[in-house]
Amino acid sequence: MTSEFTVRQAELTDINDIIKINRLCLPENYSFDFFYRILSEFGYACAVGEVNGEVIGYLLSRIERPFSSFIGLNPSKGHVISIAVLPQYRRQGLGILIMKYGMKKLIEHKVDSIYLEVRVSNVAAVEMYKKLGYYIKREFKQYYRDGESAFVMEWGKKDSTEENHE
Repeated sequence: MTSEFTVRQAELTDINDIIKINRLCLPENYSFDFFYRILSEFGYACAVGEVNGEVIGYLLSRIERPFSSFIGLNPSKGHVISIAVLPQYRRQGLGILIMKYGMKKLIEHKVDSIYLEVRVSNVAAVEMYKKLGYYIKREFKQYYRDGESAFVMEWGKKDSTEENHE
């Protein structure tokens, strides 16, 4: 199935479609208020993917600022909170397009790095993130409610002390 995808900034009017996709695709679900807060505060860094005007995928991300940025230490980081694409549209490149859109918006807002958590069993997602320049920073044991661990993956400059877990 080849489709013409478009990616655009998510808007509050997309919230019901985003929640529906989240519930259909992911075991990690959030409250309506959580989606509303992220879209209200960080909508510039959130995206939806569409085919023929129908929302078929989304990305939620935000910027996390440190409590102190004394002499430029601890710069702001981007955080990819959630990304999902309806199953029938997967493996066609939409996830990468959505991620690139969100990364570009975060970088435009001066983040030095972007991180995300991904299930260790989600090999397809891990590989997609690696194609985008993310590396595995560490494993977070029993991160998810069902007890599965997560890889914390990061894009950006590695610290000289960081190992490459790949």
